[in-house]
Amino acid sequence: MPISKKRLKILLYGNLYGAYRSENLIKYLLDSGYRLSFIFPEFYFERGIKKDLISKILRIVFSAYYWVELFIKAALADVIYLLPMNVELIRSALWAARLFNAKLVVEVYASLYDTAVKDKQTVPVNSPEAARLKQKDTLALTQADYIIDIADYELRYWQDMLGIQINFDKCFIAPLFSEITESSASSSTALGSGGFKSADAISICWWGTFIPLHGLDNIIQAMQLLKDWGMAYRCYLFGVPPTGQQQVFEDYRQKIERSHLSDRVFLRQDLRFLDGSLPHFLHEHCDLALGIFGDTDKARAAVPNKLVEALTLGLPTLTMDSPALREFFDPEDLWTCEPTGESIANAIATLVKGNAYPVDWFQTQKKVRETFNVQRYQTVIAQVMARIEKDFQSQ
Repeated sequence: MPISKKRLKILLYGNLYGAYRSENLIKYLLDSGYRLSFIFPEFYFERGIKKDLISKILRIVFSAYYWVELFIKAALADVIYLLPMNVELIRSALWAARLFNAKLVVEVYASLYDTAVKDKQTVPVNSPEAARLKQKDTLALTQADYIIDIADYELRYWQDMLGIQINFDKCFIAPLFSEITESSASSSTALGSGGFKSADAISICWWGTFIPLHGLDNIIQAMQLLKDWGMAYRCYLFGVPPTGQQQVFEDYRQKIERSHLSDRVFLRQDLRFLDGSLPHFLHEHCDLALGIFGDTDKARAAVPNKLVEALTLGLPTLTMDSPALREFFDPEDLWTCEPTGESIANAIATLVKGNAYPVDWFQTQKKVRETFNVQRYQTVIAQVMARIEKDFQSQ
């Protein structure tokens, strides 16, 4: 069936972080008939694998073409769409949009200042770099024509953190969504009634990146307490270190050994959602999924991917209590606790003993699938584009 072409021309600008969200954006816009072009800065500035002299010279020469390409394509575009996690590029995006009277859409997804200064603490609070990151966040959240983010609570948290005023009339909420489509029979697991997948122990699973937001240290502390209390369990930690920091994985492996947990806490990097191997393992082996337990403001303002993934699979799930959860969940939808090792351990012990409040995991799974899905994302994109077309018509 031929696609009816639309007149609106959209320039997608930025690098492809969080590719699943970006690839669904691109597919939807193409399927909807919008005329698209792309600028991916890393293609110009990353060195790549080739080492020959000619490639090195041409890479330097043609990097200037990046600005030429941006100038030409922005001049022809009706919309400049800053892709998720590309607030670093806000100045050039604003410059191009204002110069050529294009509408600027920013899909924020993450705050530069919150991530580097407050959460990871890799940038000192009072440093010039911190001021630069704060200014870029401020520009993205106050100067864009339209803003798309994953949660209203997160936008209001950033507003207070940065001391700015966001125009919420131009903000649209498109929650996280998961690429998981497999339904898991593990949603019928009755913790505390002997309904474990392994006859002799509960199987606990966590997956994610080793960053402060996720609170992996608190999880390991909880596993130590559970062992001290004589509880039988197996804990699988499927993780990857931050890019270029493989030593972080080794540090956690050594920490598990020093805690004498190697017989029941297993650190693995071999399974992925991308190839379906991790969902298959969770379906077959996981009794309880763990969310995030980072004792940070960023963690309290987040609804993490792993939580959406676990609940989409129908897995019984324990995560930290936070105000961000209340935007999408009711207390009876899942289990929560405070982000400390002792609180996590106490919660798991309560679940295993059968003393936790009951949760209808099938109902929670249904709610998550209805809330966190690609169709809702596409609906938001359609609403933003309709607003932009209306803006141009009224000029």
